[in-house]
Amino acid sequence: MRKGLQIIVIILFSSCTTPQRPLVDSVIRLSNGTIEIGLLPDVGGRLVRVSLVGKENIIQSDSSLWNEPPDKRPSLDPTKPFKSYNGSINWLNPQSEWWVKQDLFPDLKVKRSPWPPDPYLIYSKYKITDQKAGEITMISPESPYTHVQFTKTYRIEGNKVFLTTSARNCSNDTVSWGLWFNTRMNGWDQVFVPADSVALIKSTDPRISPEKPDLIWENGYYSYNSPLNDTTLKVFKGKSFFSPVSTPVIAGFKADQWLIIRSGIIDKSAIHPEQARVELYIENSTKRNEDLQELEMQFAYEKIAPGSSITASQIWEVVPGTGLTTKDELGKELMKYLGM
Repeated sequence: MRKGLQIIVIILFSSCTTPQRPLVDSVIRLSNGTIEIGLLPDVGGRLVRVSLVGKENIIQSDSSLWNEPPDKRPSLDPTKPFKSYNGSINWLNPQSEWWVKQDLFPDLKVKRSPWPPDPYLIYSKYKITDQKAGEITMISPESPYTHVQFTKTYRIEGNKVFLTTSARNCSNDTVSWGLWFNTRMNGWDQVFVPADSVALIKSTDPRISPEKPDLIWENGYYSYNSPLNDTTLKVFKGKSFFSPVSTPVIAGFKADQWLIIRSGIIDKSAIHPEQARVELYIENSTKRNEDLQELEMQFAYEKIAPGSSITASQIWEVVPGTGLTTKDELGKELMKYLGM
């Protein structure tokens, strides 16, 4: 839809799934009457909205940024300021190797800089290569930094979203990477990692205030407890790394909706030693609307021959809540639903 031109089209379909249509100029919607997702091809092909139809967005993403003019979009120069659109995005792992396989920015290479992620993969405009009712596929440009090209497919069916990302080696040399799914929710939403107590590898505390979010394990799940006196706090942060022995699951709760993220079992030895199959990052401050949690899954670190690809996938399930609100109640509801 071009600026200044509004077109309203009402189409009745006999099928239960409607084709994608813009929420705003840059966002494409997939809806089937049960769930809806919003996709932003123009900024990294990211997923910026997921919910039951008519309900509040579960994931953290500022809708005021979705329809920016092109001159407001971020630069592909990694030395320029980082701009966070949040939502759900793909990175490569491990983080320590983001800038060691390129020569365009020697300082980032020498320092083994852990930031920023590859701008070509998270900020570029993705080209839509296939779209049909309930499904869309898009492809990134080839990155001169990490030497890969992403292909992303999103598909909805019932109350589930199927996410698949492939990374193709577009260089003439063999490179090694793993795929990384990073989904952001608000830092004060309730997030759970169902797992045995032995799943925790480590929990770090890069805080800058005397208090910190405490990682707890109870009733079969891990979660962060944030300090109650948040009005007096500066930003505080925490990150935890898990190696579940069974199917990895991360669940977030918002607006009486569950987002349950699952993926397949991968042997611990296949994950890069600096990462973990499941990771949970949290930031809390007095700016509650800006705070976030990252629901992360890492995939196998592999050698990729020229022209070859690696692929990773997740299944998201969106489930209505039952009106419960306390963490203990929600945790029990989740574990009962999961049959754990």
